[in-house]
Amino acid sequence: MTPLSHACLSDVGRTHEANQDRWFADPAYGLFIVADGMAVEEPAQIVVDLLPDAICRRLGETPDLSTELSAAAVCAAIAEVSEKVHGVALDRSPGGWLGLGATIVVAVVRQAGALLAHLGDSRVYFMRDGQLQLITRDHSLVAEFVRLGKLTREQADQLKGNGGPTRFAGMTDEAVADTRVVELRPGDRLLLCSDGLSSMLDDSAIASIVAAHPTPASACRALVDEANNAGGEDNITVLIIDVPPLPLAA
Repeated sequence: MTPLSHACLSDVGRTHEANQDRWFADPAYGLFIVADGMAVEEPAQIVVDLLPDAICRRLGETPDLSTELSAAAVCAAIAEVSEKVHGVALDRSPGGWLGLGATIVVAVVRQAGALLAHLGDSRVYFMRDGQLQLITRDHSLVAEFVRLGKLTREQADQLKGNGGPTRFAGMTDEAVADTRVVELRPGDRLLLCSDGLSSMLDDSAIASIVAAHPTPASACRALVDEANNAGGEDNITVLIIDVPPLPLAA
């Protein structure tokens, strides 16, 4: 596969005093992470400090990301780090941040595919030929109500907020990440983001911005600017990974 290009931009937004989001990128290994701290920054910092090593240790240099073993390795790494986040929270109580944590999105890119994993309401979008698709399903209270038929999608869209994440690093129970493998072709683009983006811009607005900017850096800048223009009610982190197009024939 042709070399990847990527960019990330993290912004405090317009209403927060501090940025609780964190991110990590190792293009040589093909590992990209966005973590969104829930009201405090320490859980997200623990995630980016510990999760890369946990994934590398469990997954190694496995070339085939489509196997159940590859998905299980990444899920086990996330569960391991979640347990450590919870342990730190216990040490901080009382008066600490027990019950809080961090949402996570992970992309591991090898050869012509990407293994994606997530906890919570941070998201992964996939763009091919100018068409953007949301390929993660939020782990949130409102999303769970929709899944159970207690709310329609239309009713959920009218609500302000999503009720908070139902899965996150640091939760008391085992943190079970959802995984998905996507085939990658030259010209494809992945967008990892915290909910500070998706809570301010709908998917059609995100798609228009991503399609209009040819480089990851310019797309990241435009997404953050537009999320802030829409209110910037949370920290905003966007990480874009491009699979470069095939070179033109001589």
